[in-house]
Amino acid sequence: MKSRILLIGDILVDLSLKTKSQKYKLRFGGIIHAARYLWSAGVEFDVAFFAPAYLKSNIKKCLDNLHCRNSIQLGEVTGAPYIILIEEVKEIGDQGYEFLLRDDIKIEYNADGLRKLKNLHYTDVFFISGNYLLQEIINNVSAERFHLDLANNVEQAVDIPLGGIKLDTLFLSTSSGLFKHEFKNSFSKFAEIFSPYSKRIILKENRGGSRLYNFSTTKCIKGFTQIQSITHSVGVGDVFDVAFIHSMNFRTEEESLTIASWISSEYASTTFPDDFREGVNRVLNSSIERLMKLKGISVPWEDRSKINIYIAAPDFDFLDTSEIESMCKDLEYHNFSPRRPIQEIGFMEKDASTSKRQELFCKDMQLLEGCSMLLAILLNNDPGTLIEIGIAAERRIPTLVYDPYGIANNCMLTQIPDLLSRDKDEILVEIFIKSDQLINGKMQ
Repeated sequence: MKSRILLIGDILVDLSLKTKSQKYKLRFGGIIHAARYLWSAGVEFDVAFFAPAYLKSNIKKCLDNLHCRNSIQLGEVTGAPYIILIEEVKEIGDQGYEFLLRDDIKIEYNADGLRKLKNLHYTDVFFISGNYLLQEIINNVSAERFHLDLANNVEQAVDIPLGGIKLDTLFLSTSSGLFKHEFKNSFSKFAEIFSPYSKRIILKENRGGSRLYNFSTTKCIKGFTQIQSITHSVGVGDVFDVAFIHSMNFRTEEESLTIASWISSEYASTTFPDDFREGVNRVLNSSIERLMKLKGISVPWEDRSKINIYIAAPDFDFLDTSEIESMCKDLEYHNFSPRRPIQEIGFMEKDASTSKRQELFCKDMQLLEGCSMLLAILLNNDPGTLIEIGIAAERRIPTLVYDPYGIANNCMLTQIPDLLSRDKDEILVEIFIKSDQLINGKMQ
């Protein structure tokens, strides 16, 4: 079945900031991420967008290179350069997005663009919510199906501006303000909030997979995240969305979730369009049965808080504990429960009595026994941390070691843990893998 898709949303400039592990990266973002998939898959598409005047010629060149059939500017943005600074591209934790001058944004709507839009018809229209008035635009579009990703511009379900139109698909992410405001630890109750607005809802749980709820069949379908090298996570959710929408023209919901998962994984592995297109073609030419059998990992958001992670580290106030603080903050961002024994149980004074030492030791061991895994953070060769690694491994508790300064060289220390790494992303991936095994009964 041939599909003709319209993408509607903002076109911005994504600027990934330079860090110790990444270079500056400047490229178009917003709805362009979704356009890159349609170009890669050879799908006919149009783009209707909002952007500042100074970007217009560069946007046209970009869309021409992506073989966009019609590009229609629906509004001119003033008051802001439409640049987003991105502090951390892999979403190990909070990405630190900074939308420059966001409070000063104004949009002057283009009457000619809106008239042109009214004369066109599509199989699917995909909106990414933005700074524009969605209700004003949605009533000017003719399509068989409407789909919407509620990004970060809507905080409450009652504020969804659809003008009476029922969506086919509503996409949400666990990183969105709307999710954080509405989710109360039950996916089914959360999904039901959106039944007046859409035929189905898809919750994207970033590294933990996805879930689809169909309101007419009351069926919940689980999607999986593919484990492979991640270069970035910027725009990956948008690619997931449009890959699902396109696939639904000729596949089932479960098959479409699978395709979207594999395609978004390919997008996360590179920032080079030609490499991405090669990956897309590889996925689309693969057997869907084989892709579905390969599965991946699924770690639902509400289950992560039950994953208690024992933090073995010299967590003392007289040391620089910024690496510990950073790691725990990242784990909490993904809804895991880091447990810091020194913070919870207390610090042992140098001249502590034997009974006090025994009391603290027993409390430490009780805390460790109640944890799903141990994560050691090597700041130095702290004997307590090294002993806790050995105890956890002996008790067959999944044991990971984060070695930010590369000090681990003893063969016992390098060989005992399930993983030892200087790369925080590798550690996080392994935490998701181990959590999937624990939650889904795969742990041996």
